[in-house]
Amino acid sequence: MPKWLRKTLITLVTVLTLGTVVPTFNVHQESKKPDSGEQRPKASRGEFLATTGHEAIAVETVEERVSEWPEIAALCQTRAEMLEQLERYAAKEATAQGFEKFGPAIAEEIGAVYVEDIVPRFADAVASLGATVDDETLRHLMVSRHPAGGTGERILHFYDGRTGEELIKFHVRRDHPPQEGYWFNFHYHTYQDGFQEHHEIAKVYWDKNMPPKWMA
Repeated sequence: MPKWLRKTLITLVTVLTLGTVVPTFNVHQESKKPDSGEQRPKASRGEFLATTGHEAIAVETVEERVSEWPEIAALCQTRAEMLEQLERYAAKEATAQGFEKFGPAIAEEIGAVYVEDIVPRFADAVASLGATVDDETLRHLMVSRHPAGGTGERILHFYDGRTGEELIKFHVRRDHPPQEGYWFNFHYHTYQDGFQEHHEIAKVYWDKNMPPKWMA
């Protein structure tokens, strides 16, 4: 485990509603512009704090996590509570595993956009999907470990721990349109359409130069 990831501090994320318009971000331009009179914070050496003014969700590093989702679900008294906790759990996992996948160079540049704008939309998608399955499936969800390195797309997958059947896949693809530089395309796929449809969350611009490989 990289030293920078072990140093990751508590991250704050907000739960947003997935919109119909796919946002795009240029992290290099945004880093030069003040946000409400203040500079947008950068992730540095794995330390990151995103403030949104909404409910705070503590995010542990991969090494610090103790409870798996079935343990959390077992403590929920109602289905509504379970779906709320699932959204929080998905946000924590997506943040921790996303930073593990990025490596320090990429995390420093896109960490703020990822936590503030992308993670909440994926967490909302997980909760929405959870609302479509039965209680027993919901209680037995598991999350994959070890995001794909190199140029692989996988950040994490949720699957039924009893059968191994995957339900939702959270990916990031590297796009390189002609003369446009490199973009990170964050999206997910679900079992509902056989993982065929590409549900785009956001595109984040990197640079004209090729980005480092994941986990580099």
